[in-house]
Amino acid sequence: MMNILKTKNNIYLLYFYLFFAQLFFDRALWVIYLGDKGMTLGEIGVLEALLHLAIVLFEVPTGMIADLYGRKVSLVIGNLFSLLYGLFMLLSGNFSMFTLAFLSMGLMVTLHSGAEQAFAYDTLKNDKREKDYTRVIGSMTAISLLSLSLAKFLGGFMAEVSWEWVYGSTIVTHVLAVIPLLFMKEPEREKTEEISGRWYNQWVHQFRLGVNVWKHNPVIHAPVVLFILASAVMVIMVFYGQEYFVELGYSSIVVGAVFTIEGLLGVVMAKIAYKVEERFKFFNILYYGLGLFLVFFLLFIFATDWAILLSFLILAQLLSLFEPIFSSFVQSFLKSNIRSTFLSLIGLMESFVIMISFPLFGYAIERTGFTDGFAWLLVIFFVVAGGYLVGQRVKMKGRM
Repeated sequence: MMNILKTKNNIYLLYFYLFFAQLFFDRALWVIYLGDKGMTLGEIGVLEALLHLAIVLFEVPTGMIADLYGRKVSLVIGNLFSLLYGLFMLLSGNFSMFTLAFLSMGLMVTLHSGAEQAFAYDTLKNDKREKDYTRVIGSMTAISLLSLSLAKFLGGFMAEVSWEWVYGSTIVTHVLAVIPLLFMKEPEREKTEEISGRWYNQWVHQFRLGVNVWKHNPVIHAPVVLFILASAVMVIMVFYGQEYFVELGYSSIVVGAVFTIEGLLGVVMAKIAYKVEERFKFFNILYYGLGLFLVFFLLFIFATDWAILLSFLILAQLLSLFEPIFSSFVQSFLKSNIRSTFLSLIGLMESFVIMISFPLFGYAIERTGFTDGFAWLLVIFFVVAGGYLVGQRVKMKGRM
């Protein structure tokens, strides 16, 4: 009972933390800033690649930090890297310093990714409220999107004054983000057994525990694979879609409005996800959602005028709606001592797929154009997703 009283405010403190932690006022401006500092597009591309490389390399080790030493420890260290990012960007004037900034951002992402969800789930589990997780993670996502939208809006005005305002304000808000973390109480969780020998033996053991979750729970395979593929597709659509919409003849004002609407609709989808979860079985949501994703993907490529924009908005909302439900489903198979590690394994694969597909798609559209590029992306998505599902079905029949 005493432990429940200690952790009862965790969720509200986590909401406050997330609001401040997402206030990166350069989120829609960093490419412009780097250009002003003399970076070429090629150098900017390398910096973006280094960011994803840092995520791929450190996603799992930082997830293990959260499981072995505590979610709060991981979040505090991650926030320190947020401060370093703002400081390096503020002081940078050359490629080497910008490299440190982007590596800091990558480490921040990895330290936060699994720890935030694990902290929320363990707090609810400690209070015997696991059934509320989808609603809570939906609220967390909604707050993050609102905060990010506010940061994009205010960042433009700050940049008109000076870049020092943009990055100075980012540093201040991430100092504020530490305050709610200090008051959060680490919920109880199962401990990984101590492994004798050098420190890295414990880490290897932790990694094996994460892999074992995948081996022993084949029911999560299809949802994880489909989620990773759909997430990679949406990252490509969001980034390259900006230039695609301009090429179709839409003004920058219209494009900005579309992405603003997309973010605000994502807030709504995240908030209602738990209601959808209550009404429908998980695998019905998964497979019907996949069907809708393919239909609107086709429309996005081959429709005309406003139907393309509408298809894009619906595709983004399908993923925003599914993400909290997916997270809740996967969490139910995890013990506390492996929660962040396994979520980080999913993040690792997602980042790896994005890191590989992102430049390949850019290379493809330079030679074939956007329409053919998106069409090939759809074909690849359909073949990989469909082929995997058919393979799983054949494997299941072989076992019967």
